[in-house]
Amino acid sequence: MPFIEVNQAQIFYEIFGDQRAGQVPVVLIHGSTMTGQSDLGLAAALLARHYPVILPDCRGHGQSSNPLRSYSFKELAADVAGLIGSLGYPRAHIIGHSNGGNVALVTLCEHPDIVQSAVLQAANAFVSQDLIEKEPSIFDPDRVAREAPQWRDKMIALHGSTHGADYWRDLLLLTGKEIIREPNYTPEDLKRVMRPTLVIQGEKDMVNAPSRHAQFIAEHIPDAELWIPSAVSHSVHLERPFEWVERIEDFLERRGDAANDALYRLRRQRYADERETVFAVRAAMLTNRDGSSSERLLKLSGKVLSPQQVSGIQDQIRNIPDPPIAVDSSELAVLLQADTSWALIKRNVTDVRREPHSLAERLTQALMGESLRILEQNGEWAFVRLESDGYLGWVQLAAIHPVTAGQAKDYQRSFEVLVTASLAQAARLPGETSPAAIAGWLPFGLRLPTSKQHDGYTAVHLPDGTLWWLASSNLLPLSRQPHPDAQGIQFTLELIRRFTGVPYLWGGRSPYGFDCSGLVQTFASFMGIQIPRDADQQFRAAAPVTGIPQPGDLLFFGSQDESAGRPVTHVAISLGGDDLIHANGTAGGVSDNSLNPTAATYRAWLRENLAGVGRFWQ
Repeated sequence: MPFIEVNQAQIFYEIFGDQRAGQVPVVLIHGSTMTGQSDLGLAAALLARHYPVILPDCRGHGQSSNPLRSYSFKELAADVAGLIGSLGYPRAHIIGHSNGGNVALVTLCEHPDIVQSAVLQAANAFVSQDLIEKEPSIFDPDRVAREAPQWRDKMIALHGSTHGADYWRDLLLLTGKEIIREPNYTPEDLKRVMRPTLVIQGEKDMVNAPSRHAQFIAEHIPDAELWIPSAVSHSVHLERPFEWVERIEDFLERRGDAANDALYRLRRQRYADERETVFAVRAAMLTNRDGSSSERLLKLSGKVLSPQQVSGIQDQIRNIPDPPIAVDSSELAVLLQADTSWALIKRNVTDVRREPHSLAERLTQALMGESLRILEQNGEWAFVRLESDGYLGWVQLAAIHPVTAGQAKDYQRSFEVLVTASLAQAARLPGETSPAAIAGWLPFGLRLPTSKQHDGYTAVHLPDGTLWWLASSNLLPLSRQPHPDAQGIQFTLELIRRFTGVPYLWGGRSPYGFDCSGLVQTFASFMGIQIPRDADQQFRAAAPVTGIPQPGDLLFFGSQDESAGRPVTHVAISLGGDDLIHANGTAGGVSDNSLNPTAATYRAWLRENLAGVGRFWQ
């Protein structure tokens, strides 16, 4: 059986799986009073399908000796570092559970050079008061003998042959003493961790969940990931073994080497917002037929939105330790380039979906005449970027009219009128009002080119060349478009207030249904001001306003500190002072409300969660 001397102790270990070129091993660290095999044997076998796995018994557990009759997380972490080095590996993926999670954390903080990545399950970075209060009695040998003899018998079976039949008592006392003493890492300590880290904690873990230990660790280690599976207690790897392995393998694939971790951090820092960018990139070191590296040539695959992102990726890769000699990006798709196809929306209103099917979440809507770029196609759907606000999503191909870039710009340059009616009835011939003659209803705020007029009706050109007739009274010449000054804002607010009672619709941008930021965007667009789509985007882009809100100012609700877990999620239009109009789910539609507690339309939530006031016009 394999033993190796580390720090004066004989450490027993098992190895699973085959060594593959370019891979570092996974080291699994078991929990308190367990052994590698009894705690993580199944996990080792499953992970060994794709990784070499080292499964040791910690010092003083199972077949590993304990010459000093000691137990400390720092000593066990030093053993892990020594084991990896003694086996000839420069680094390893360190995965620990419970007290093993603490050992993994200490290894990460005290021996970072040997850590490729870390998975910390059911770990704690500091000793919380609840642990001090409850852990000593749990690890009291007399209580265990009296109330949990099955645990005693299991410890004797696991450790007795090496350490003696009564060693379980010493092990409990040593473990209980360390649990209420270490570790003691501060937020500043954790912020210095630079290795990719995944933190796992069962939702029902009564040891760690009450004090939110996983959240504390994940919040302070830079770019750490957090997984809290629902309805799971302390041992996630045993309660949901296959889901656990899938999560671990996904994490290691995405962040298990310097290049892929650099890509992950780049995405988080610059390309995380899927509403406005695409960044799905993986890196792989090419190998020769014999499995050796191919002169450290790194191959990129996946897709990004723009060519500038490819340059950013290459710069990021060049800055990693031991960078590759060359980077091959020939299989990295760039979706938005000079020759990417253009189109115009030809439906009155069409939904933009998160995925290419009609039951997917509605992200926003596109209105007739708006231009877009076709980035990808999937059956009857197209993945597009809306040119007005840069929003990304899927639209039905039947809703768009393909054009050239020049045709799209020519069409929009020919806009002459704005629709002022809530929904303007359109007919195929002037003056026709019979149901058969009605062509459709065009929503408020549309810009359209005109053709001719006849007896109080105006013909407008649709993107596909179709001619519809609208009552001229429902149209405003663009030459008379209101400006975002006091007079123009008041005029536009009067039009917007007609939408009181229009249903709330997630992603809605028309009088068929608005969401909060869709109403605000429609308000601004009518005055010729293009603003971002969503409330948080609008908040970041708007100029801050102090003092009493003026009509047309935007009121934002939530929290300015997105790390607090309450980002800006709602926006309203000020009517001046404490009064506002907004589309909101509470009222089920567009409504007037007030921040004044004495007003009949007062809503306490709005006053309590006002994050700021912004403005897009002078």
